[in-house]
Amino acid sequence: MDGPPSVDLVVKAVNSLYNGQDPSQKEEAGRWLQEYQNSVYAWTISDQLLQQKRDIETCYFAAQTLRSKIQSKFHELPENVHESLRNSLLEHLNAVTGTTDSVIKTQLCLAMADLVLLMPEWKNAVPELIQRLAESSKILTLLEVLMLLPEEIESRHLRLGENRRKEMKEQLQSSADGLNQLLQTCLSNTTDTTLDIQILVIKCYSSWMTLHLIPLQSLHSSSVIHLAVSALSHHSTPGNMHDAASDCVISVLTRFEKESDPALERTMFDTVVRFEEPYQHAVSEEDMEKCLNYCRIFTELGESFLFHMVTSPPSSPHFTVPILDTVLLCCSHPDYELPDLTFNLWYRLSEELYNRNDDNLIQVFKPYIERLIVCLSRHCQMEPDMVGCLGDDEDFAEFRTRVSDLIKDCAFIVGSSSVFRQMYGQLQQANQWEQTEAALYVMQAVARYILPDEDEVVPAVLQQVLALPHTLHQAVRVTAVRLVGELSEWIEQHPEILQAVLQHLLQGLQDPVLASEAATALQSVCSKCRKQMAQHFSGLVQILEQLDKFNIKPEPAKGLVKGAALIISIMQKDQLESAVVKVCELQVKPLCALMEKQKQEKIVKNSVNDPVLYLDRLADIFRHVTPSNGSVVPSSPHPCKGVVEATWPALSRCCDHYGDNERVTERTCRTIRFAIRCLGIQSACLLQPLVTQLIRLYELHKHSCYLYLGSILVDEFGGESGCIPGLVQMVQAFISPTYSLLAKADGLRNNPGTVDDFFRLNARFMQRAPMSYLQTEFLMSVVECGIMSVSLEHREANTSVMKFFHDLLSAGRTKDKDYEARNHLVVNLHSKFAKPLLETLITSAVLNLPTYTYADIGDVIFEMLQHDRSSVSGFLENALKNLPNTSSTPAVTTKQLVEFHKSVTSAERPIDISQAIREFSRLWR
Repeated sequence: MDGPPSVDLVVKAVNSLYNGQDPSQKEEAGRWLQEYQNSVYAWTISDQLLQQKRDIETCYFAAQTLRSKIQSKFHELPENVHESLRNSLLEHLNAVTGTTDSVIKTQLCLAMADLVLLMPEWKNAVPELIQRLAESSKILTLLEVLMLLPEEIESRHLRLGENRRKEMKEQLQSSADGLNQLLQTCLSNTTDTTLDIQILVIKCYSSWMTLHLIPLQSLHSSSVIHLAVSALSHHSTPGNMHDAASDCVISVLTRFEKESDPALERTMFDTVVRFEEPYQHAVSEEDMEKCLNYCRIFTELGESFLFHMVTSPPSSPHFTVPILDTVLLCCSHPDYELPDLTFNLWYRLSEELYNRNDDNLIQVFKPYIERLIVCLSRHCQMEPDMVGCLGDDEDFAEFRTRVSDLIKDCAFIVGSSSVFRQMYGQLQQANQWEQTEAALYVMQAVARYILPDEDEVVPAVLQQVLALPHTLHQAVRVTAVRLVGELSEWIEQHPEILQAVLQHLLQGLQDPVLASEAATALQSVCSKCRKQMAQHFSGLVQILEQLDKFNIKPEPAKGLVKGAALIISIMQKDQLESAVVKVCELQVKPLCALMEKQKQEKIVKNSVNDPVLYLDRLADIFRHVTPSNGSVVPSSPHPCKGVVEATWPALSRCCDHYGDNERVTERTCRTIRFAIRCLGIQSACLLQPLVTQLIRLYELHKHSCYLYLGSILVDEFGGESGCIPGLVQMVQAFISPTYSLLAKADGLRNNPGTVDDFFRLNARFMQRAPMSYLQTEFLMSVVECGIMSVSLEHREANTSVMKFFHDLLSAGRTKDKDYEARNHLVVNLHSKFAKPLLETLITSAVLNLPTYTYADIGDVIFEMLQHDRSSVSGFLENALKNLPNTSSTPAVTTKQLVEFHKSVTSAERPIDISQAIREFSRLWR
């Protein structure tokens, strides 16, 4: 923006954005306003708009802009105007009245809270705010600012830095008495105290309590916590007051997880237990929101005292254990939202019991888990009038999945067989389809954990399942088929039932409703019962021949092909070769037929005209046919060599035919990858034509999957000296198209897949043929590209870049063949790139990169130190001096810089550097 726009122009743009009828004008106004907000002129114009109060839209836009500027662009302002901004904001807050839109008020309050945190020179902010805004007409505004202050301290958007955060926490702690006095005054002033004030008082107190700014000991005399408890004890409390009171009590309970006050703990426990009566009343009134609030409180108490529960002697359980009865009471509520809230408590309990492995302790909690599973089985029941099956994306289906996961986690406490037996009892008593289905669903969750020697309940269940009538509700039949699949390990040990199971699943394949589930179950049976299934292979091939005629989803259909591949793997060599040819032909023929069509149809995803359908199945064959049983003999042809070579022309043609379709190309490359992996070095006859084709296609289409496939070739053939020159030429040919793509505006950010696959390719070459790679002419350009890429905020891409640098540096220290020559080459390289690499790593780690990158960064810096600790120490010192450290950015002390430098340069393990970076980066964030 060349110059300051007029206030009227901004108002016109805002009106166009919010009230305009023309979509193109609204879009244009939005772009212009975004540019305006990014300009320095937005500071003064927003202030003027707030003073003029033309309309709600402009006031909201101005308040939001001011808050946004303070949050992310505060460094634009010189320090000498900070006080002017503060005074202006105070004026705007003083101008807030009861008629001011709440959204505008909240934006102004957020702006003030953020300003307090970002303005170190304002030392007595809270007392001054209380003094300036304590009038009864301004009290709501004051309370909202004070409520937001602790919340904003933890905001990563502000990038306060750990020093400033610590300083502000100390300032707020020193103001806690003043805050308590203000809140007490608000509540004791009976003439002016409204419900809105009471709610904000409680919210403000909760906010300060959550951040540990108010000492726990002050609760004994706190009128705020008394008000919250009173609100939760009365049936007539309004909903918004109930919400605030619940949050307040929870903010206190969370403190007990790390702080101790025995008297207060007992008092709070007794207080919370008394909420059981108002909870029951809320249930009878069908007040769902209040029920959820009470459930949150009960659950939080359980989580806060969980450590005490599991560390107390089993002979003398902790006094808080009975809260689990109250939590289970919530779990029995008719609505599944309540038990859903409690899941984290049960997960944590099961994890603690599993890690402690104490049978006596498990006995204390076993009755609670047994009751929990009964509750959950009831909640899994579908509506009696439901038609068809649950959709995977329905909320209730997702809840049932979470139930299944929880039961799997907790099953060891009560025993899987016990759960199975318990559900079998419910199955026998069920007189409605939904009860039958729920019992089978819970059985399915624990079925694979049933011991193979169980011979009482499982045979009876399977007999009942296999005999279910076709007229039964679809949902019951679907769950029953899934249960059969989950019992495949048990079936393996009881082959006498296999024939009946296969007959049942075959019938399921022919039922459009059951087909996908039957296919998944059949795959599981094929995987676990391979020896027994070998005699049924011809029947399985017949199923594969009709695969696209069944109503089977792509993944279960692929699963059937995988099941066939697993059975093929255990065949004798002569049988194996013919079997793998047969199943591959079933995929290659329709794939070729698609490419033969003169008029190319539009690809419909997952339909029979989608080449991906057949490519994925081929990939699964090559991936899972791992010949055993003496089929692979050293120095003799691999049993799959013939079929891979026979399939190659179709795959090569597919690469050319669908070259402009990235999705199909990726799947084609994936299929070739597994074919190469299947044969290993015996796929050498494909190397030259494949490399030639990859170079040509990458120049045309620049799909990153070509780079990935290239890395597979390097991995397989990089150890063969005769193949290395051709592989070097391949990488050399990939470089120019890659650099042209990444050199574009935002090229790195827009092409993370290319960065990922390119550096994986180079890292693989370094691993497999280090000496040859270190002597390439293009290596230094790859290093320079890597230095530019280390700041990329993309998990996989960043990992590949770091892996490349780590392997490059470690290649110079691995003392085996060619050590002296390799060491010389790496040391020479290190002397050239160490300084810019280290500066980029430190700056990016401190200011930009997510914490998950720190482990890899630690690995790279540790390797750099092993090469030349003295030089790297100097480079690090220089990098630290160049970090931003002014009054408008987080201040870091010289002592902290020195400590970090010492921690890194004296590190004995990579993890020491990663941890030092983690701590140091907090000073800027």
